[in-house]
Amino acid sequence: MNKKCNLKKVLIVGSWAKEQITIENISRNPEIEIFSYMDIRNPGIISLVKDYHIGSLYDIDSIIKYAQDKKIDLVIITTASPLSRGLVDKLEDIGILAFGPNLLAARLESDKEFARKLLQKYMPSAIPKFKVFDNYQDAIQFSERLGWQVAVKPIGLTEGLGVKIFGDHLKDENDVKDYIQHIINKQVSGSSRVIIEEKIEGEEFTIQCFVHKEHILPTPAVQDFKRLLPGEKGPNTASMGSYSQKGYLLPFMEEEDYRNAMEIISTTLEGFQEETGNTCSGFLYGQFMLTAEGVKLIEYNFRPGDPEWLNTIFILKNNILDIILDLLEEGEGYKKDNKVQEGQGERQEGQGERQEKEGQEKDKLSLFFDNCATVCKYIVPPNYPEKFDQILDVILEDDAIRKIKDLRYYYSCGFDDTGRLNVGTERGIAFIAKAPTIEDANDKVEKAISIVNGEFFYRKDIGTTDLIESKINHIKVLKRLRE
Repeated sequence: MNKKCNLKKVLIVGSWAKEQITIENISRNPEIEIFSYMDIRNPGIISLVKDYHIGSLYDIDSIIKYAQDKKIDLVIITTASPLSRGLVDKLEDIGILAFGPNLLAARLESDKEFARKLLQKYMPSAIPKFKVFDNYQDAIQFSERLGWQVAVKPIGLTEGLGVKIFGDHLKDENDVKDYIQHIINKQVSGSSRVIIEEKIEGEEFTIQCFVHKEHILPTPAVQDFKRLLPGEKGPNTASMGSYSQKGYLLPFMEEEDYRNAMEIISTTLEGFQEETGNTCSGFLYGQFMLTAEGVKLIEYNFRPGDPEWLNTIFILKNNILDIILDLLEEGEGYKKDNKVQEGQGERQEGQGERQEKEGQEKDKLSLFFDNCATVCKYIVPPNYPEKFDQILDVILEDDAIRKIKDLRYYYSCGFDDTGRLNVGTERGIAFIAKAPTIEDANDKVEKAISIVNGEFFYRKDIGTTDLIESKINHIKVLKRLRE
């Protein structure tokens, strides 16, 4: 059956900026009717869809009912909570096509112990030393053996705010002890189990992939910034922004680093299939750290990252829906020993159109991107992230902002009952631009944010030359240690 010919209605499940840009991309096809299920009234999404429903993302029965009522042909799930409750399994049981991991595969995100132990068996060099505990004293003893140089993590989902690291969020051994006890006693993320992991040093980066069975379609590496304040200081946030460079690499990366990260992803999926007899499908997000010992996996998400998905989709030439349908039709994708596919890497000026055509003839699943750098920055309420459900009291001069070439903004907030923008458990508004260099893209974002009136905070240093050079120098120092 040709799914493309029969598919007319698509439902996107999720509420934030990553869903808005996904819908925007798919809406390039005027023949597709797009629907949204979200838990807030995101104005950016509302303006793009045929219809929407507001409800809890934990209530998968409500999502299924909405899909049935609207006679949806394909459901695309881009947020974690319904995946961890088996939404894909239930949709497939009633004959509705879905793109996302089933309940078992979603454990790669929702259960850190499951993901860690899988790699411990199939690629132990890819992860730091770790152990899982439900006993306070045992966890303390292991932390002490590591000299308190640890990362302390809840087992399950924490909206990106659960991990605390010695020397950053945990000032001394007493802080480590207190946080371990807090996770166990309060059952943070729904479990009394805690992961104690060796603290590693390096530069983090993300690679996001479209995956289906043995097929993997990778996208350019992105670096995001979770700390609230410039200079990587302050508390962790869901993310204050991100950047990407031309091509597939970041300024501090080499080709080998990208290949090693992809090796970890492909080995994970192969090991998952070997252990469970099941395959994976959906948006697999690998968060990595480049260290003195090479590339290490920090964690997986089985849905797009926010804001990293913005950097990726803002320069993607393909239609996301076409990619998904081609994958579901069992096209050829990335293989474990392959390099990045023809037409995916950085192109020389004047050759992009020819390479794109050749790449499409060779493999309909090739991904094509504008040969641009990107910078994304979030504006957030002044007291973020200390308080949830804050009002983002700003006025967007839309006409003036839209005059800035190759710049857009996306909402990770929604209207409350009074018509004001409430960030809920999320952030605010993401501004993203593309340009030949990271610095040029940053200039565009800064110009747009300067037009915004109101009370907000943002990280001005993301995308600056000084920050990029600090990342490059950090890796140079680590590589000298390795040598």
